[in-house]
Amino acid sequence: MNNLCKISSNLTKGQFILSKLRSKGFISAELERFKGVDGRYLAIFEAPRGYSTTVGRKPKIPVPEKYFITTPIYYLNAVPHIGHLYSNVLADAISRWYSILEVPVLFSTGTDEHGLKVQQAALAKRQEPKLFCDQMSQEFKERLKSRGFIYRGHYEGWYSISDEMFVSEDQVKEVTMANGQMQKIFVESGHPVEWMTEENYMFRLSEFEKPLIDWLNKKVIHPEVFEPLVRQFVTSGLPDLSVSRHRSRIPWGIPVPGDESQTIYVWLDALTNYLTVGGYPSVGHQWPVDCHVVGKDILRFHAIYWPAFLIAAGLEPPRRILCHSHWTMQKEKMSKSKGNVVDPFDRLEKYSVDGLRYYLLKDGVPHSDGS
Repeated sequence: MNNLCKISSNLTKGQFILSKLRSKGFISAELERFKGVDGRYLAIFEAPRGYSTTVGRKPKIPVPEKYFITTPIYYLNAVPHIGHLYSNVLADAISRWYSILEVPVLFSTGTDEHGLKVQQAALAKRQEPKLFCDQMSQEFKERLKSRGFIYRGHYEGWYSISDEMFVSEDQVKEVTMANGQMQKIFVESGHPVEWMTEENYMFRLSEFEKPLIDWLNKKVIHPEVFEPLVRQFVTSGLPDLSVSRHRSRIPWGIPVPGDESQTIYVWLDALTNYLTVGGYPSVGHQWPVDCHVVGKDILRFHAIYWPAFLIAAGLEPPRRILCHSHWTMQKEKMSKSKGNVVDPFDRLEKYSVDGLRYYLLKDGVPHSDGS
């Protein structure tokens, strides 16, 4: 079956372009041409399956049978900003491209433990959505534990609450805050860190250097400018990762199966949403993800922790990660906690959905920050 695409033209260039398309067989003699509201002429033409909208050139990648793309699931601690919208616009553009090629697309986006598919899956099992999510997360952790990759151990080190991650000593520096007090911060984000000493469940991340390097060698991270940072972190010696927190510190979360004193680490919990959207653990579930669209601030979780979790569980890691840079305000990363965000709803009202989408796709450059 053919794909329907659009071409816009004016009266001079348009006739030439349309004649070229017609001569190559992309436009039939019965072509319906009509004048658009902006004064340009719009023509619907037929592009044979297997061709891109660049006339006469085959796409550089093979057309898959189906396509699975995701955005991050966003925190509910504040309203979304333009950076969140950018992730969704990129994923939506890719989704639309494959839809034009008539490839069935599974497009996942949303917030943690929220979504119609999760609700439908829970109802199918006659469970409350929260109970269903808890069980899926616990099932995945139990799978890792049964394979010997999770053990009970002692953790001591720096922890960034804002980034929801443990950081090493060389990722911490001391700075003078606005109030004159000295504060240890995480170098990459500038967020404060605090020293943690806990008895937690640990994931044997240290055993996954070679599997992760083999995966990275498949050129899965795009743009490639982000890959060296991930590769450097992997080859510098991966420490085992704490995958739980004491419940007295984090009471809001999924309890560790068989140990009510511990809460499952937020990233181990949250990342499993990609599995459940694909139908896991039901027979015939769709996996792996073809493309994760993420901001560079969460690349480590998606390009190190997540593929390691999946490999440990005997599942295939994602085929591609599209990482994008930040939208900045006065050369500073937008952050809900800092309050320096651009409200996308205000801009949508002013410039329209298509206007804002066009601007973000045209002006945004994934490999460098925009403003």
